[in-house]
Amino acid sequence: MTTHPRLMLPFEDGAIDLPTDGMIVIYRAFGGYPELPKDRIICVQGFFPAHAALQSAGYATTTTPPETAAMAIVHITRAKDETRALVAQAFDALPTNGMLIIDGSKTDGIESLLKEAKKRTIVLGQISKAHGKVFWMSKQSASNPFAEWADATKPRKTADGWFTSAGVFSAYGVDPGSAELVPAFAGKLKGKVADLGAGWGWLAAQALDTCPDIERLDLIEAEQAAVDCAKLNITDTRAAFHWGDATRPSTKNIYDAVITNPPFHTGRKADPALGRAFISAAATLLKPTGQMFLVANRQLAYEATLDDCFARWEVTAQSSRYKIIHARKPKR
Repeated sequence: MTTHPRLMLPFEDGAIDLPTDGMIVIYRAFGGYPELPKDRIICVQGFFPAHAALQSAGYATTTTPPETAAMAIVHITRAKDETRALVAQAFDALPTNGMLIIDGSKTDGIESLLKEAKKRTIVLGQISKAHGKVFWMSKQSASNPFAEWADATKPRKTADGWFTSAGVFSAYGVDPGSAELVPAFAGKLKGKVADLGAGWGWLAAQALDTCPDIERLDLIEAEQAAVDCAKLNITDTRAAFHWGDATRPSTKNIYDAVITNPPFHTGRKADPALGRAFISAAATLLKPTGQMFLVANRQLAYEATLDDCFARWEVTAQSSRYKIIHARKPKR
């Protein structure tokens, strides 16, 4: 059974036909597409866990959209500018009469995107299902009605001079949780350090600036766009950049310290299991004498996981929104 029943409805109804040849490019692909010819699908996905899952399922998967597509499918994201850029890129890749299909939930903004699309071109059809919509359009000329959106995900500097891009965490400035974590580790890190869920690199940059005894700092981040921004933000030769899943460490007992501001949402839903997975990963990665500095929202219950993973830990600071945790002597 497909992961995307709403997306398949216009195909099932005969409103859209698959092209007879050429590649079907799916932007922000996830899950599976058993009704579509797997050998003609290219999945575009920059989030490492989803990317790896698609590859494991046998789909051709890339972080860079191909220049041409016989048909394009866009799954919208929570970030408006990111979605707009995907739509513009997908439309550009199509030949004349090529079909663009856009799918998404109401909570992610499919209604407003549909209204915007109707102002720019002819929308051939739409179907509402499962708290969302799928709609489609055909490319009738070389002119791209969405051209003004094409550069929305290019890295840009914030007012503070940091490169970020649409769709990455805290794209418009420094996350306040990260800002509260820095005083906890400033001047205290040495040796080999990892930043789990490093984002666009601000926290790692502060560690490198305040801790001259750091020999190497590995930034581990799941979103490729954030890694690209981090490389622009950090030129310190002690930094190394890794696109990967911080919750699934491939090595153990190699770091003197871990710093982390872990995510705690899956989509729009709070998911404390993510933070717990980061804590467990940190314990695996740290040397027996290693230490972890973590910031978390005050209401998140990580105590049991900390007890399981570390022999010693304490809350060293709290504010109205965050708590700072210092953990030592990993048990893993």
